[in-house]
Amino acid sequence: MKTSEIINSICSQLGIAKAELAKRMGIYPSSLYRKLSRESMTFEELQKSLDALGVSMELQFQYPDGRSFSSRENHEQIVERMGVLEKMLEADSKVDEFRKKSLRELRTELNSAVGYAELCRRHGAQMDSYLDKLSVVHGNMDRTISFALGESFSDESDEINSTQVEELQGKRVLLVDDNELNREILEEVLLDHGLLFEEADNGSKAVAAVKEHEPGYYQFILMDIEMPEMDGYEATLKIRKLPNRIRANTPIIAFTANAVSEDRDRAFAVGMDDFLVKPVKTTRLLSCLNKLL
Repeated sequence: MKTSEIINSICSQLGIAKAELAKRMGIYPSSLYRKLSRESMTFEELQKSLDALGVSMELQFQYPDGRSFSSRENHEQIVERMGVLEKMLEADSKVDEFRKKSLRELRTELNSAVGYAELCRRHGAQMDSYLDKLSVVHGNMDRTISFALGESFSDESDEINSTQVEELQGKRVLLVDDNELNREILEEVLLDHGLLFEEADNGSKAVAAVKEHEPGYYQFILMDIEMPEMDGYEATLKIRKLPNRIRANTPIIAFTANAVSEDRDRAFAVGMDDFLVKPVKTTRLLSCLNKLL
């Protein structure tokens, strides 16, 4: 028998309107109607409504050997225990949901390019130092978040020597990002280390740029993932399908604020060569580019 059927039947027999029952329970009538219509009333609320109506309810226990036993006291104990368990399960579920939601929101906030780019703009003279320090903090916190979420993380070496930096000088990078501040920050880093760059603010323009220039014109493509018109995944697939193999095999590095393992896996699945998370250390970026030469 459903909870709503029990309450409706008792109210009908006693001649008590459900609005009056709600008043006795100390809740709004609309709240009671909603709980009854959705069958969402808990054991504790059912007991409270029965108490407000002056009605007691007994449980009938039927054992396999034919014995039967009924007891209001046992019923009350069960109702109390069920209420406690229900609250514990609900609390555990909410805590777990809140923990994961909070960690993911924290990660997104940490990885957001807007904040660090704005600070770098204000403190341009210390930009490299600021980015490096922030990247260390970000990396440590991201590892902590990954561990808490049960995700794996990599701890690659970012060492790069002067010879490797010299090898990058004169190389051309296509910088693809819809955020102008992000592009400005990366442009400064690339120029400071002797690299050339061109930019595109969405995946469609990036594909067009690769097609327009001769094969091998770009040595690297730094590709944001979430962009209007065409995202980084689709742009990468289109580049990889170009008939000219030199164009199609241009190294593409995902450069995104999303650090979840699903994004990393998808990036490699569509043909990206590496995966960098914003904000990135200058040495990490240069090391990545050098490995793809």
